[in-house]
Amino acid sequence: MDMKTTKNEHDVFLAHWMDGQLSDSAFKKVVGDEEFKIYNKIKAGIGVYEHLQKPLDDTYAKIQARIKDKRNAQSKTKTINLYVKVAMAIAATIVLFLSATFFLKTSNVEYASNFGELKTVALLDGSEVILNAKSNLKYNKKDWKHKREVFLDGEAFFKVTKGKTFTVVTKNGTVTVLGTQFNVNTSPSFFEVTCYKGKVKVTSNNKEFILTPNLSVRNTNGVFEKETLHELDANPSWIHGESSFRRVPLKQVMMALEKQFNITFSAKNIDDTVLFTGSFDNKDLNTALSSVFDTVNIKYTILDKKILLSE
Repeated sequence: MDMKTTKNEHDVFLAHWMDGQLSDSAFKKVVGDEEFKIYNKIKAGIGVYEHLQKPLDDTYAKIQARIKDKRNAQSKTKTINLYVKVAMAIAATIVLFLSATFFLKTSNVEYASNFGELKTVALLDGSEVILNAKSNLKYNKKDWKHKREVFLDGEAFFKVTKGKTFTVVTKNGTVTVLGTQFNVNTSPSFFEVTCYKGKVKVTSNNKEFILTPNLSVRNTNGVFEKETLHELDANPSWIHGESSFRRVPLKQVMMALEKQFNITFSAKNIDDTVLFTGSFDNKDLNTALSSVFDTVNIKYTILDKKILLSE
């Protein structure tokens, strides 16, 4: 900073430059090259800030309100000093926000399957996950060596390599294993885990279940059911293009159809709590609809991507 420039004058020049009333070259002559670089980064940061969404928007609004209050209560010089402090605070907030965002983006790994798509995911430890249609899987690669934990929304089949505890976290419960093969299907009102190999521990609604091969547990709207499956293939049928169900509410079957074929249902006076046992083909919509709704005596009409249901 120029020795002939007083602190108050310096703040006035800074305020004018921040408001665009003073050119870069003129302000640089006042503060010098080194300080100008620092202030320029702050100004650039505030420009970036304007494009950020919440939660910084709320913080910025509060800061602006404080500035207004201070202007009404204090002198012009103190207001300018506050402006400088606020600018510094905003810049610091921006740095923290962008650093945290960058860290999360570089640490979190996420996979998502589209309508009617199966996606195979190889995890860092060699474990394999096959995602059913419209499913999402994510994990933190930074923590993977210490905590094998993934977050699932939708349905997936897991082939887990032996090692430290492997945990699948869903909104409806968690599945914990050491090395095994199992299927997890989760939606807002449905949670089902089936063990194909090894042993898994399922925790849901403060209840705990231990599953060995050919055992499954299901939570439908808070009602739990543990079942022994006498004829269980090596892996789920949906991996081979067919979705199968055992006494599953029709609503859950309709959700599966929506995910496979990118359709929506319009239903009037339809009991979607009726239990369905059967399967549908994942490749042909007409065949799939017939397989499901003919079985439960419900009429359907196809209107492009919308399916009308009636009794």
